[in-house]
Amino acid sequence: MATVRLYWRGTRAYIDWTESNGRFRRSIGQCDALEAERIRSAKEAELTHGVRILARLPRVRDYLEWYLAWYEAEHPTTICKARSEVKRFMTRFGHRQIDGIRPVEVEHYKRSRLLDDKAAKETVGKEIRRLKAAFNRGVEWKELDVNPLACVKAPRGVRSVAVKFYDRAAMRRLYRANPTRAPLWLFMAHTGLRRGELMGLEKSSVVRGRLLIESNPDASENGRTKSGKWREVPLNRYARWALRHLPDPLVSIHKDTVSGWFSSDAKAAGIGGSLHRLRHTFCAHMVIAGVPLRRVQILAGHADYATTEKYYAHLNAEGDADAVAKLRF
Repeated sequence: MATVRLYWRGTRAYIDWTESNGRFRRSIGQCDALEAERIRSAKEAELTHGVRILARLPRVRDYLEWYLAWYEAEHPTTICKARSEVKRFMTRFGHRQIDGIRPVEVEHYKRSRLLDDKAAKETVGKEIRRLKAAFNRGVEWKELDVNPLACVKAPRGVRSVAVKFYDRAAMRRLYRANPTRAPLWLFMAHTGLRRGELMGLEKSSVVRGRLLIESNPDASENGRTKSGKWREVPLNRYARWALRHLPDPLVSIHKDTVSGWFSSDAKAAGIGGSLHRLRHTFCAHMVIAGVPLRRVQILAGHADYATTEKYYAHLNAEGDADAVAKLRF
């Protein structure tokens, strides 16, 4: 018979057990002794009989605090943003069991954020997407049975703004702001690399003057490229120069640190923006130079042509004047 041990740390109860040659520990939060023993015995019966019995899930606050501790270790530079995005949900539902939260309650919470708190749709959308990702992670880890936000749709703002990219003068200011990191920013701007694609990239990925960006799945079956497909980008003379001045692999640090580097350099240069704007710069300048959108899609690795069209089609104004000149009224 499997044995599940119950123990306490202050007012918080924990259970641990051995399963498939591995040892597991799980917090069951703040509860009385009777409730803790019920959960312990249910888990023990589940392990003994091989049938899912323990359906009661952790409290929202207990799980999200645990998730944030994991997130801080993985993404140290964006943990403040993550905490901010789950803070209000934790205040509202923190005392509740996860499996007791109904989708209609989350919809009411979403409505309250929009109407009562006057929060922007973009803000509420980010909060809902963050929470869905957090609970999905728990399901993947088999710590949670369900995601209470699985069928909740994150609102999207109605704001439509033109994509922002750097002109030549801004890029020159960026390079001068930190000459040591200039080759890295130049290489990214001339290849359109996403941040995740840059991580661990080695010089051996360049074959006959072309950068091969492959989607090598990690342990969670997620590839390095967003679309999950490989692509090739020919290196122009600027990218080749930058590559000669970069180490091998190109970066060996956390991706959030690279973003922090860029934010610091962009601020020093007085141009603002995030690391992803280098990718927009890569695409935008090709379109302005007359490169067909389909070719830009292939080089950028957009899974859908509509993405390329949405962000960059307006930059190719060729034919606009002739089109409106045909109007007769």
